[in-house]
Amino acid sequence: MSDLKDVKEKFIRVGCDYFKVIKKPDRYNILRTELKKWKKDEIAQDYGRNSLYDVPQFDDFVIVPDNKDYKRNFNGCFNLYNPFSFKPVSGKWEWTEILLQHIFGEQYEIGLKYLQVLYLFPMQALPVLALVSKERQTGKSTFMDWLTTLFGQNMVILDAKNIQSEFNGVYATANIIGIEETFIDKNATIEKIKAISTQKTMTVNMKMIQHFSIPFFGKIIMNSNNEDKFIKIDQKEIRFLVRKLEIPKISNHNILMDMVEEIPAFLYHLTTLPIPDFTQSRMVFTAEELSNNTLSKVKEKSKNWLYQELKELFKDFFENNHPGDQIMLASPIDIKTKYFGHNNQVQLSYLKQVLKDDFEFNKSKKIIRYNPFYVDSQKTGTPYEILKKDFFTPEILDVPIAEPAEEEDLPF
Repeated sequence: MSDLKDVKEKFIRVGCDYFKVIKKPDRYNILRTELKKWKKDEIAQDYGRNSLYDVPQFDDFVIVPDNKDYKRNFNGCFNLYNPFSFKPVSGKWEWTEILLQHIFGEQYEIGLKYLQVLYLFPMQALPVLALVSKERQTGKSTFMDWLTTLFGQNMVILDAKNIQSEFNGVYATANIIGIEETFIDKNATIEKIKAISTQKTMTVNMKMIQHFSIPFFGKIIMNSNNEDKFIKIDQKEIRFLVRKLEIPKISNHNILMDMVEEIPAFLYHLTTLPIPDFTQSRMVFTAEELSNNTLSKVKEKSKNWLYQELKELFKDFFENNHPGDQIMLASPIDIKTKYFGHNNQVQLSYLKQVLKDDFEFNKSKKIIRYNPFYVDSQKTGTPYEILKKDFFTPEILDVPIAEPAEEEDLPF
């Protein structure tokens, strides 16, 4: 018969149910704890009937993330958060700084604050961090692997399909959810990821285990080879920090191991940073702090098909009709008549919505006389102001408009 001390280490009882605590290494050689429901009679058969008195007892499951002062037993409940493996020690973190500067670029200070919150304030909500690049070997996977080593069992790596599974036990207790090689086109998955990023509680659904609810503190980090279409992001969305990565200028094929050795020193540095101001945003960062060109491009590509179609039509109009003018006036009915007169897919109400919400055109505040699309006949109404500068880069706008050639100079 096995040693009775094994019982205290290998089994727990939560409420009336018994579980075996199983540790299995993952691909990063990190031991992952799994709780598998176990029969009481099997424990008694293997260790003796009296061994059941030695099984640690808990009232319920709970999750209390803490990387500094961890407790497994929290007010009589089994804490599903796992111990943090590293201690901060003063030292150098040169390779860590090199990679983080590469990852976050001009938003480097924001990146440090993001990692500081992950470590010191694991209960705090954070925006979805997305690293995108069509290039290979840009550091996306290295960053994800380093975070996995740093946060161990409290981070899990998934693909987008796992998010939609009815069984969420694989990520429901994770503090960091990494999603690799992402291209998400299903609205249900997109909305679920957005919801998860701000969710406060989660009902855990594991096979063979009765559902239970716990607080949820998960943060999402995504890697994708698709730079501007990896997910749809609305214009007013403030839950994403998107970074486009280039190929690093400095090469070090052993950088991951070097960064792992620097973890204690890097953690120490995080403890020396000023405490973030959590009153500015529920996700720490303001919309202005998260804003960058890559995020703007993703938002632009996320807009609906009618927006994309109208954008090209307006650009074509400015290029080929009155190219010297900087503004054109037109009402929704003018646009409908000119471009979609026989297209029943484009309802006038939908067109108005796109002009107002997606283009955010300014509408005349009073009834005026105007020439829609510069036609000869005037109309009265409250048209939208469509500005040329909204469709062309400043460089193109600065190019002088070529004078038409004299008739004798024409090459035909």
